[in-house]
Amino acid sequence: MMPRLWLDSQAATSAAVLLGLATLLFAISLYRRWQRLAHIPGPLLASLTNFWAAIKIWRGEMYHEFIQDLHAKYGPVVRFGPNRVSFSQPEAVAEIYGTNHVYPKAASYGPMIVLANGQEIASIITLRDEKRVSEVKRHISAGFSHSTWLQQEDQINSTINILLEQLSSRAGTTVPLNTWLSFWSFDTLTNLAFSDTRGFLESGKDLDSIFPSSRARFAHWRTWSALPWLETLLYKNKYAQTSQKTSNPLATLAMQRIKERKSGEKNATGRDLLGRYLAASQQAPDVIAPKDVLALTISTIHAGSETTALFSSFLLTHLLKEHQVLAKLEDELQNASVAVPPAFNEIDKLPYLDAVIHEGLRLQTNPNCTERTVSPHNADICGTVIPAGTDVSISEVLTARDKTLYGSDAESFRPERWLDVDKARKAEMIRAAFAFAYGRRVCTGQHLAMIEVKKLIASLIISFKFKPVDVGMRGYDGALRLIKLDVRLTPKN
Repeated sequence: MMPRLWLDSQAATSAAVLLGLATLLFAISLYRRWQRLAHIPGPLLASLTNFWAAIKIWRGEMYHEFIQDLHAKYGPVVRFGPNRVSFSQPEAVAEIYGTNHVYPKAASYGPMIVLANGQEIASIITLRDEKRVSEVKRHISAGFSHSTWLQQEDQINSTINILLEQLSSRAGTTVPLNTWLSFWSFDTLTNLAFSDTRGFLESGKDLDSIFPSSRARFAHWRTWSALPWLETLLYKNKYAQTSQKTSNPLATLAMQRIKERKSGEKNATGRDLLGRYLAASQQAPDVIAPKDVLALTISTIHAGSETTALFSSFLLTHLLKEHQVLAKLEDELQNASVAVPPAFNEIDKLPYLDAVIHEGLRLQTNPNCTERTVSPHNADICGTVIPAGTDVSISEVLTARDKTLYGSDAESFRPERWLDVDKARKAEMIRAAFAFAYGRRVCTGQHLAMIEVKKLIASLIISFKFKPVDVGMRGYDGALRLIKLDVRLTPKN
């Protein structure tokens, strides 16, 4: 009996030693995770694990909401993860997103990558290799220039005309305008991309269930942005890649159009977006492979159509609440004596329309976390030392409402704030809101978005009087703001 007791005692001692060593190593690991950013305030639990932020998101909190609370409690620089730091100063925009030292996008963008035909399709938005981003942009940037989009202005006009016809035919009834703006935005993007619309406006329907799928992608990003490694493990493992054939209806549509174009089933003038992507792929196949053409097509339509529609609804919601603003805009458009749809060059320089758009962009900020990884060396951001490898970000909701920059009424919709400033001040205000991002990763579609929105808003204001029926914000669907915009329309002419 003695040997067995001795062996049992020895085994128990060994197990206790191993457990103690494991506990010590775990404690050292936790301490190191905490210590590297110990000089930055924030919740203790958040400094130890990203599950702190993930659980908040899974419970329904929006990123910008709990980040605002953290900044209110801890100050302008906050730690909200073992390796994540948020800034609230407008001055930090240029330091984090500027071109003097380009920081790559963080791993939190990984959940935005879609699967198509079992392959991960990384878009220009989700690419993290800055050298690769520069190479791709060098071959496609000309296709996103202001002058290039104006060459396709007639295609934007055609979808605006269809929208106006559909709305006119429903005059006197309650119209879910936000839904019709989604139809318009999607048909406009497909018209620009493929030289034909998907027919959402004509049918008054989301024929392919594009919108639920598109919004699900944004929601997926929000859900897993704090734990990208877990998203990869669950959704992009070898089984998922081999069993999944198509990712969503938009990917299916894009693949169909690319196949038709390559086979010659559908000819194009060469002016559309897909034609430009295919031409770039032929010129530089080592930079833009066939799967990159698919990724670029999907991301352009996905990002461009949904955001433009939501912003237009958001802007109209404010205009219908601010009667004086709407009246001023109506007067400016009437005095300009422009056609419907107006030529962009006729309305681009209208000061009040421009101010209205910028004020909308300021308040309709991105609620998500747009992180960059500090590299290759440590950084000094607004006086705070940030170790290399740290993910840093800015809450646009805070910088876009900075009272020092925008005034004591920064929470209010007041376009006049953009009219009484010089060019330098206006540039500073635009940068702090960074509605189209900033620096090298600035949104490639910003010129198109401004053309679309100015032409659309001007056309609607010139053509109709609006009577609100059920108008307002309805929270968020995943990462996108929900807007109710039920109105009764009366044609002005």
